[in-house]
Amino acid sequence: MISVNRYIGSAIGRVEDARFLRGRGEYVADLGRPGMLRAAILRSPVAHGRIRRLDTRPALAIRGVHAVLTAAEIGAVPRIPLRLQTSPATEPFRQPVIAAEKVRYVGEPIAVVLADSAAIAEDGVEAIALEIKELQVVADRHISSRDETLIFEEAGWR
Repeated sequence: MISVNRYIGSAIGRVEDARFLRGRGEYVADLGRPGMLRAAILRSPVAHGRIRRLDTRPALAIRGVHAVLTAAEIGAVPRIPLRLQTSPATEPFRQPVIAAEKVRYVGEPIAVVLADSAAIAEDGVEAIALEIKELQVVADRHISSRDETLIFEEAGWR
């Protein structure tokens, strides 16, 4: 006998909706503890480029900003492991958790500001002086023709 799935196409009552509809929902951003800091991330505005200048001193001068983390503060920047098709051949292409000298996509994290509130952290992000020399966008591996346009220089990938 063939079993029919009664859930596909049927309305299913949800238990969490009432609290959200009544304004009683709680999100992670709503949680707070004494002494807890909030973070905001400075992200790359360009798809491919070299970081020429990253001055975090203006952010650190803002009252309520406790720290600004960059690749320089981290030192050996960890790389995010690939979830699919992991092999020794893909190791050079793992994405750094924060950009050090180069950005490889729009939105890549460059700095993290830690502050007393989310608003102060955002002000800190805005205060950071960032200069990026834009490089040719590499939409596929055949476009790259000069060493400067390599996405992963350490791998020699074109």
